[in-house]
Amino acid sequence: MPRTGVRFTFALPEPDPVQQSQVFRTAIEMARFADAKGVDMISLDEHHASGFGWSSNPILTGGMMLSNTERIRVGVAAALGPLWDPIRLAEDLAVVDQVSGGRMSVTFGLGYRPVEYAALGRDYHQRGKLMDQMLETLLKAWTGEPFEHNGDTVAITPRPLTQPHPYILVGGSAKATARRAVRFRLPLQIPDHIPELKSYYEDLCREEGIEPDVNMVAAHRPGMVILHEDPEKAWAVLGKHLMWEAVEYGAWAASDMKSVMHVRGVTDIEQVRASGRYRVLTPDELLDDLSQHGSEASVTLHPLVGGMPIDEAWKSLHLLTDEVIPQLVGRRSTS
Repeated sequence: MPRTGVRFTFALPEPDPVQQSQVFRTAIEMARFADAKGVDMISLDEHHASGFGWSSNPILTGGMMLSNTERIRVGVAAALGPLWDPIRLAEDLAVVDQVSGGRMSVTFGLGYRPVEYAALGRDYHQRGKLMDQMLETLLKAWTGEPFEHNGDTVAITPRPLTQPHPYILVGGSAKATARRAVRFRLPLQIPDHIPELKSYYEDLCREEGIEPDVNMVAAHRPGMVILHEDPEKAWAVLGKHLMWEAVEYGAWAASDMKSVMHVRGVTDIEQVRASGRYRVLTPDELLDDLSQHGSEASVTLHPLVGGMPIDEAWKSLHLLTDEVIPQLVGRRSTS
């Protein structure tokens, strides 16, 4: 059965605190609803100093969502590893792992915005070294055994429920990312369809006697979806919300960066539509799309994108849970 997910960034063009609070509370309510209706995954990411209220603490937000749900998973892709204190991160993730029964996975990325490093007092030019230090500390801390850190001996509890540690991945689109994943014997997350990087990682794993574990965007690059019964009307009336995020988020991306989440250089709604990264579909169109892609099929709903009106966001989510998922379940039961 195709994988279904819902993404939240919490970003608003004009992040009024009252509206921001409504978005956070709606997202948590949507997570609870999605959990009850069979959605597989909640997707979160991390950014700082955005000026738009972009998700700044996905571990905290994801933990709140998991404490309100029973079975749905939260995937953080990505957390900016070098910007975290590794001991605090080890403790935070261990607590979330305990409370959720192991339902959070975290991809660690370097990030690509120097302002985020400046805001949090980290050296952007040392981000690779900081990532290595963070991963090394996490893996030591989660053993529960004493180890040397900052000139003293520490032991971290509680230990995670998931053993040997929570499901964490190394994310990025460069060969150095693949080498880091192999060095720490961790899975690799590739944020676009880059088969040559996947092969490079798998070759390195074989050389080290490691079973490869890689998650890569499918070849058809499914993008982010809004469901609506009349897509043309939705683009005309609601397209400004998708346009806003596409422009602002795309402007952050470096010219050599490879990520399915960014749309560079768009200046109008038609360009956003043509990119295929933001899609407005009917339930039937989505079902047809998913049927074409077999085991790689997935959908990521983005209901609260760019300050989308709350009632429209709920309509989109209901179309997924009430019309798409029952059809997918029915197809699976008859196959």
